Amino acid sequence: MEIIFEKKIVDKIKADAFLFLCYEDKKLFTEELKLIEKLLKCKISKTGLEDFEGKEKQTVLIYTGENRIILSGLGLKKDLTLEKVRKATARGVKKTRSLKIKKIAIEILQDQTLEGVQIEDIARAETISSLLALYSFDKYFTKKDSKDSKGIKEIMLFSQYHSLEKYSKEIERGIYTGCIIGESTNFARDLGNEPSNIIYPESLANLVSKRQKERNYSVEILDKQKLTKLKMGGVLEVARGSSREPRFLILKYNGGAKNEKPIVIVGKGVTFDSGGISIKPSAGMALMKVDMGGGAAVIGVFEAISQLKLKQNVIGLIPCVENMPSGNSFKPGDVITAYNGMTIEVDNTDAEGRLILADALSYASKYSPKYVIDMATLTGASIVAIGSVASIIMGNDQDLVNKLIAAGEQTYDRVWQLPLWDEYDRMINSEIADVKNTGQSRQAGTIMGGMFLKRFIGNYPWAHIDIAATAMRDSESDYDPKNATGSGVRLVTQFLMNECKK
Repeated sequence: MEIIFEKKIVDKIKADAFLFLCYEDKKLFTEELKLIEKLLKCKISKTGLEDFEGKEKQTVLIYTGENRIILSGLGLKKDLTLEKVRKATARGVKKTRSLKIKKIAIEILQDQTLEGVQIEDIARAETISSLLALYSFDKYFTKKDSKDSKGIKEIMLFSQYHSLEKYSKEIERGIYTGCIIGESTNFARDLGNEPSNIIYPESLANLVSKRQKERNYSVEILDKQKLTKLKMGGVLEVARGSSREPRFLILKYNGGAKNEKPIVIVGKGVTFDSGGISIKPSAGMALMKVDMGGGAAVIGVFEAISQLKLKQNVIGLIPCVENMPSGNSFKPGDVITAYNGMTIEVDNTDAEGRLILADALSYASKYSPKYVIDMATLTGASIVAIGSVASIIMGNDQDLVNKLIAAGEQTYDRVWQLPLWDEYDRMINSEIADVKNTGQSRQAGTIMGGMFLKRFIGNYPWAHIDIAATAMRDSESDYDPKNATGSGVRLVTQFLMNECKK
């Protein structure tokens, strides 16, 4: 899909539909309507506006002669945020789903009242939300709907004001960045939505290996033989029950100076999680193909930063396994040895993600990293804790955590911090090994996952992001689809962009 900025005034633009973002304030709303009528040489009837006042979540499609006009509400101007721009754009764009159109023109909101927000940020926000809102995963349908949203081939951002022409470079930069981040997020969504007979450890490794040839990053793949030599007991033990052999992906992007310490991002890559011997209930198990959401997010981040050409050295570590029950599966009560030599008592085989992350976080030390960030669909308890509006973050370095929280606020791919207090640590002690992979009770389940991972980090600043609540949705929202969301891609990409600005 092509997204461009048109410097011409709107009456010279040809498009199948026009989207305008409108304030609820009566004076501003009235002025906007008059301007639209003047520029499109049309008359908007009062009947078409009976159910639209510019309020948040309101959208309306109006036909005026040859023009299709979509109005999407922003609410009151005094309450405007960049996220409201994203959501209003997404709602308006989604109105085109039922229309057989190829090109939509979207007005760039000209507003200088948002503190710290530039016109480039608005162009990026409208671009990203458009791409995310139009996403669909339909590759396995043999018959396509002729009116499907994928019919849109071009999105044009335009302005009603000549004054924006002087900002054309900033707007085009916002569109360029937005396209890359939006498409990278959608790529991560594709990976999460693929069935597990298509995406499994070996096939995911092969896919990334082919993908890197189109991008400016490299991939090293550790197979079972190499993992055995490295004594990565967490990865090997979890993978034992599956006929699919494990893989460990090492992605490298060298955008910074040679002597600059890399930032390591780790992603849980459980391509299907049955729970193993501690098997999950059958209801909802099909969704466990999304248990590699952390790994998909890491790949999405590498897609983004390699195209943005960030001046940063970044390493990606993705341990990939299937967790399946069989006569060869690891079992509750087993003791396994992780990469760093620590022993782990397995209390529950469905707490497998932390076992493979233990190896990856230990392995991260070899890079002497500036920061280590892991993303994982680690605990269902995170959904109980704060619902699905944000991911949970924990860590051993408050400065790093604060930076990620700030990046989350910028992108609305948000995180909320939980503590890793010393009092929690004793709850994962084992009577027969160094540590146990579950807590002593059902208390603080998400924190127990974080405390377990903390045992395996090296001498580096670390943050753990539990995306279990946000990696998939059971119904669509403004720009998040049902099923895989690509959670974490926008967050970590923004964090890395912020680090480059220093």
